[in-house]
Order: sequence, then structure tokens, then C-alpha cells
Amino acid sequence: MNVSLNPSLRNGLRDKALPGPARTGRHARPVSPPADALADVLRDRSFERIRAADRAIAEAQARLRGAGADSDAVNGAFAVVRDSLNEARETVREARRELALVLNEWEQLNRRLQNPGHYPEAAAPVVPDPPDLNLCPDPGGVRTPAEFMETLRKYRKWAGDPSFRAMEHVIRKQRGQHFAASTIHAALKGQDLPSLQKVQAVITACGGSEAHQQMFTTAWRRLTMAEQEDAQSPRPRALYSVGETA
Repeated sequence: MNVSLNPSLRNGLRDKALPGPARTGRHARPVSPPADALADVLRDRSFERIRAADRAIAEAQARLRGAGADSDAVNGAFAVVRDSLNEARETVREARRELALVLNEWEQLNRRLQNPGHYPEAAAPVVPDPPDLNLCPDPGGVRTPAEFMETLRKYRKWAGDPSFRAMEHVIRKQRGQHFAASTIHAALKGQDLPSLQKVQAVITACGGSEAHQQMFTTAWRRLTMAEQEDAQSPRPRALYSVGETA
């Protein structure tokens, strides 16, 4: 996917003096965008027009003074107009800065879209431990969903701790399943048993072998079947002595 921008968004003046407050949080942006991204996205000569208006006001005030109309009321009116022009100048400067940041982010996204190899197409096979030292987490002895999830988290660590974004990409490419990185993160963070598809997808994204798929699948089935049996088991009825009531 290649998104082309209007040339007017790419070419023009390079304005490096666009300061602004730093942003914080997940979507934080740099205080100043890179110089090569500061295209003049406002092609209507806003600053030139403001400067021309400022000069016209100064000339008008000079003519009024020359005519003897130099009063506090007139000077105050000119001061209000100049304040309005300064506010307009700051508004344009901030708008240019924001648009330059958007352009920078757009171009970065465009580069990522043009480079699908940013994430691996397939997970590299996990490197096994030596025969005399097997550190691979084994879910064979887990008794609860919480223990199963802890083992699955340890398995991801043992396999090299791939990023959730890389896992998302590998799962989509290798299994044709669309589990977002946030979905994988939420499933691994929780204590409840996820679907078998998610468990198997995690093993695939970690580069697990067929034997690893089998042992986690078997553990998942054992826990799921035990939960189902517990849910279907009749509850014991309370017994009361003769003469007593429930």
C-alpha cells in the first residue's frame, strides 16, 4: 500500500522555529518534528499576510498621529488590533507545527506500510535446551487455569520473549488468524483459560514445535473437560435428623 501525498505538502519552506509543548502518554510526540518533515503545509502565505496587516496598521496609526488624532482611545484601539494579530500569528504557527507533525507521522506510517518485512513472516524455530538440561515449561502437571496461564507465560519467556506485535504478525501469516497484539497480551495476562485457538496461536508465534503444541493442547483439554465434569456433577443434598427441617 503506497499513499501519495500532494506535492504541496512535501515541498516548500523549511521552518525550524516551531516550538511547542511536549506531549506525554501513549501517543506522545516530539517537542519539535525532524527538520526534514517540516514542509510548509500552509501554502497561503499566512505569515506574510499577517506581517502586511501589521505594517498597514502601523502606517495608519502614523497618519492619524500626523493629523493630530493621537489620543488614548485611538492608541488603545490600535493596541487591541495588534493583540489580535499576535494571536492570529501564534495560531498559524501552532497550526503549522501540528500539521508538520501529522505529515511526519503520516510519512512514517507510509514507510512501514511499504516495508512489510518489518516483522517476521514466520517465527524462528525455538532453540531446544541440551538433552541433560530441559528448561521448557511443561503444563503436564498444572491443576488450575491460573497455573496453566503461568506456564504459558513462562513458555513465551523461554522461547525468547517475542513482542506481541511480532506475535500478531506471525499468527496472521502462519495461521491465517487475526489476533491483535492487545488481544494476545490480554489473554496471557489473565488467569482464565483462553480458547484453544489462542493457546495454539501463542505456541506458533513463539516458534514452538509440534510436541509443544501437543502438550499444551492436551493440558488445555484436561482442564476444560474437568471443568465441564464439575459443572455437570449433581450437588450433594443436605441430610437432616428426624424432626429437623431444612
